[in-house]
Amino acid sequence: MDEEATTRALIVFGLSLLLGPAIGGLVGWRTNFFWGVGVGALLIGCAGLYGAASLGWSRYQSIAGTASVQGSLVEFVDEQSKDSKGRVTVSRAPVVEYVTPDGRKRRVKGLGGGLADKEWGDPVEVRYRVADPAQALVADFQNMWGGVWGLGIFGAFPMMFGLFFIGMARREAREKQGAYVRPELREPTPGQKRWRTRGTVLANLVFLAGFALVFLYPDPSPMKQFGAGFMTIGAGAILHFLVQSLPPAMDFQSRSILAIVGLGFLAFGYGAWMMAA
Repeated sequence: MDEEATTRALIVFGLSLLLGPAIGGLVGWRTNFFWGVGVGALLIGCAGLYGAASLGWSRYQSIAGTASVQGSLVEFVDEQSKDSKGRVTVSRAPVVEYVTPDGRKRRVKGLGGGLADKEWGDPVEVRYRVADPAQALVADFQNMWGGVWGLGIFGAFPMMFGLFFIGMARREAREKQGAYVRPELREPTPGQKRWRTRGTVLANLVFLAGFALVFLYPDPSPMKQFGAGFMTIGAGAILHFLVQSLPPAMDFQSRSILAIVGLGFLAFGYGAWMMAA
């Protein structure tokens, strides 16, 4: 289901990967580096968010006309894919059998790599279209929302980096015009120093815990290990951002990098965790 919306979203995003750098390079040539990178990243970000929104809306509408049924895993089939360099990758795609109200047994194939922790005969939820029971999809996060989540990530982060570089370009322009006055750096009080030190130590401990979880999380699923570790690392970066926001705060554009990195790890970690859920 939603093949047309998926194709359209990927075409728009793919075109943005060509047009974004080209238009950004032209803008950078006519103005400066910051404007060029900012505009290029914003174009890619807008395309990714458009793809996520359009695919998400299409998926929401298609799910509204479906019914849920419990199927069972019957087999894995090998699927081959080839990248731009001609390298072939083989993944195992799950095949799930389900029974519709008319008593007919039908099968649906999930995305490659999905349900890797399942075994033959394990129950798997399936959603089928009531008007056409042959149209169905495996009702896990990867098959239902994985594309939306992926395009959302590849849209949100170029957007944030684009806004960051646009902010840098605007500040640089204001500095040249003499309209930008750097805020006066105030010396922190002893109490502020103590809180910042404690916060920094706590954030570093959270960072270290995240790296440890990548290898030591008590679950055999690598996706859950990476998910738990990445989300914890992201929480550490966000905590650093909050600590550096305590008065007297670090320059916003400098500490915003911590927020972007933290949100990135949180997003990738959550996606990995849900893929294994």
